[in-house]
Amino acid sequence: MSKQKQKKQFYLLSLGCSKNTVDSESMAALLDRAGFAGVADPDDASVLIVNTCGFIEGARQESIGALQELAGLKNKNQLLIAAGCMAQRYGSEVVEWVPGIDGVIGTRRWMDIVPFVRQLRRKKHPEPLYHLPEG
Repeated sequence: MSKQKQKKQFYLLSLGCSKNTVDSESMAALLDRAGFAGVADPDDASVLIVNTCGFIEGARQESIGALQELAGLKNKNQLLIAAGCMAQRYGSEVVEWVPGIDGVIGTRRWMDIVPFVRQLRRKKHPEPLYHLPEG
């Protein structure tokens, strides 16, 4: 696969409730409109997004497991973003639990996914970026 094609592809894993499914579909639509293509295989994507769930302990563990798996598979040209309610609730703790996360975006910020991805892609940050609601 050419580097140019890979740069414009994303993989989005949605975990948890039906609200997460709707938020994931909305993020995917925004990314599609911005010229990114959704792919089914994370190896084919330059942007990996996990829309996490933090409702119950089992959901948190599933979210952490999915993030850890993708962090272990990602290469230096891929970005890993933790989104959703677990990411919002635990913020920097998620990054401690899962080294390799490049960005954390909260539930009330999913509509900013395109500028957030662009910001992450412009410059590789030594520390993860956070885009979480105030308060």
